[in-house]
Amino acid sequence: MTRIETIGICGAGIMGSQLAAFLASAGYEVRLFDLKQELAEGGLRTASELRPAAFYHKRFAKAITPCNYDDHAERFGECDWIIEAIAERLDWKLDLYRRIQPHLKPDAVLSSNTSGLPLGQLVDPLDKGTRARFLITHFFNPPRYMRLVEVVPGPDTDEGVLQRMEQFIGKTLGKGIVNAKDTPNFIANRIGVYGMMLTLRLTQQLKLSVEQVDAVTGPVMGRPNSATYRTADLVGLDTLAAVAHTSHERCPDDEARELFEANPVLEQMIERKTLGQKTKAGFFKKEGKEILVLDLDTMDYRPRAKPRMDGIGVARRFTDLRQKIHALVYNSDAAGKLAWELTSNTLCYAANRVGEVADDIVNIDNAMKWGYGWQLGPFEVWDAIGVEKSAQRMESEGKPIPELTRKLLDSGAQSFYERNESAKRCFFDMRSNAMSLVPVAPDVVVLSDEKARGGEILRNWSASLIDIGDDVGCVEFHSALQPEFNPLDGAILDMLNAALDTVGDRKMKGLVISHEGTHFCAGANLALILELAKAGQFERLEQVSKAFQDITQAIKYAPFPVVAAPFGLCLGGGFEVIAACRKVVALAELYCGAVEVGVGLIPGAAGTLRLLSTHSERQPPRKCGPMVPTQKAFETIAFAKVATSAHEAVGMGYLRKSDRIVLSRDHQIAEARNEVLSLADGYAAPEPPELVPAGEGGRLAIEGAVDGFRKAGTISDHDALIGKKLAYVLTGGERADGIQPVDEQYLLDLERETFVHLAAEEKSQARMAHMLKTGKPLRN
Repeated sequence: MTRIETIGICGAGIMGSQLAAFLASAGYEVRLFDLKQELAEGGLRTASELRPAAFYHKRFAKAITPCNYDDHAERFGECDWIIEAIAERLDWKLDLYRRIQPHLKPDAVLSSNTSGLPLGQLVDPLDKGTRARFLITHFFNPPRYMRLVEVVPGPDTDEGVLQRMEQFIGKTLGKGIVNAKDTPNFIANRIGVYGMMLTLRLTQQLKLSVEQVDAVTGPVMGRPNSATYRTADLVGLDTLAAVAHTSHERCPDDEARELFEANPVLEQMIERKTLGQKTKAGFFKKEGKEILVLDLDTMDYRPRAKPRMDGIGVARRFTDLRQKIHALVYNSDAAGKLAWELTSNTLCYAANRVGEVADDIVNIDNAMKWGYGWQLGPFEVWDAIGVEKSAQRMESEGKPIPELTRKLLDSGAQSFYERNESAKRCFFDMRSNAMSLVPVAPDVVVLSDEKARGGEILRNWSASLIDIGDDVGCVEFHSALQPEFNPLDGAILDMLNAALDTVGDRKMKGLVISHEGTHFCAGANLALILELAKAGQFERLEQVSKAFQDITQAIKYAPFPVVAAPFGLCLGGGFEVIAACRKVVALAELYCGAVEVGVGLIPGAAGTLRLLSTHSERQPPRKCGPMVPTQKAFETIAFAKVATSAHEAVGMGYLRKSDRIVLSRDHQIAEARNEVLSLADGYAAPEPPELVPAGEGGRLAIEGAVDGFRKAGTISDHDALIGKKLAYVLTGGERADGIQPVDEQYLLDLERETFVHLAAEEKSQARMAHMLKTGKPLRN
């Protein structure tokens, strides 16, 4: 099998076109095939217009060539990998394979994106050589955002081909691979749709509303915000019913087979063509600005009601997800009853699938985490609620205990996962009735494993310093109060300071800043800023800003390389941290921005300086004058622009062109460590840049534009005030003349002074309070 450079996609529908967009964004040439040329071209247009975006950047669309089967069949010969992603009709797929096979390269891989058709039937028209290079690669939709790929080899699939494809899909494309068996709906949909159909039944049995159920089955249980019914609307109720039908028809021995029969509510909604988001009505319906919800008793829409359930309140007292779930399922109120019935039955169903849909619990847990957005897989949840405790309750209620669970308890183990004497993570393997090592690739750094083996050097309640090997440290964020978003509080700033000192004292080679949470950092501690501002403690607020500025400067000018590895949300103070690092290894799925204007402020930890420096490096003032980089930095900050990918972040100046972008979250910290090692030998801190602000002339020009926006009604008076103060900082205040350079500290002092002045404004405080209360910006 040669190196993959060109990939063919058969089928330019929603799935195929988005696969093409993702693979083009990953840096590959793509041939997008369909029956007719206009269908292929239309698929590319659709992918280019989708929101959320299917591409990491619109420029990647140029890497896709629309083709049709009749006129361009020979172009299959250009492809190193061809993915079939047409409709789930076996006869159509087999006919397509017959057309592709004569043109295949001798070592090209052919795979199907089928969501459940038997592989044994798919290979029927293929010759022996092609069968050796055929497998199922089931990408979850949308492929840019969903991590899961279920890989199913056939009996004739060459082991070397399978290993190389798994390496490519996993490391290069950054997907989470689970090894599934050739069973209907594979792993994630088999268990996930069981859970959704069970939830629908429990909703009716327990006489709960759609809002109540979604309140229980969302984040409080470690599930996505879309919970159950919003997820069903996003998937499409016809699609949900079709997947359930497949399990019902093709799994005759499934103990829950009758659950997959068409539910009366679902049947009625499909008959009425209220199929969810694609028909603008499902379990939820938007009318104007109001979101209505379906009343399952009357089948009419009504205004949403805010659910109030004691069990949810009790669970939310905990910050640790495992404790939340434990508290919820053992609560006696309606929320607890729903959570218990849904959880206990789903756990048993998943346990009964081990050996049928996958060989072990690890693949099942990963499938549900990567395919359905669960933070914990079924067996990790079982550990959280106590295996023996929950099994005893299940038995008392007449629920049959799965063979796997009985074997676990009979072995003397108390949980499905544990660490061995070497602190390595193990799982209970039913094949051996003993603990086996959880597979970890040799080029992956797992922070929890490093800590378990004694690698944690320092720790406070929001961050740690960990030795990740090769004499490199890693600052890990793990906010005690908001672990999902990791806002920068005093504890994190203290740890960054302490880490810089410790790495220097120990003469380590360098430092990585990253972690394994949901989001890198959603900004500074806004509640603290508002509290100080409302109390009139502006001297204290200035000290906080100065301390943060000093930390980012210390990171930038450290005598060893500091490399950040951000992912997810990286906003406000999070951007200011990574911008200070010598290099950034960013996950492609990065949402980065200086968003302080949305809360009535400007950056207060060197964010203005960093953006001005980046744009000045790209367009040196001595060549184009200082106004161009100043204007670009102003537009980025004043309009609170947020990049929706790392590639967009480069264009906006949040990342430098020398920074790296990777697709694999699993490998990201290891890649950052490699960057530290490559920079470490002979490392010298960077020289301070020569900055020439635009001066008074530039400030007046920007202020004139701001006044124009205000008079046109585009911005408010307070927006105009913020804009003019930002212009004052970026153009260098009173000292800058557009000719002479100024030092960084002068600009930092201007930034800090302006940050504090804006925090004192009543309307800025109103914006901060509104953001904290609603999560949305206030325009005042």
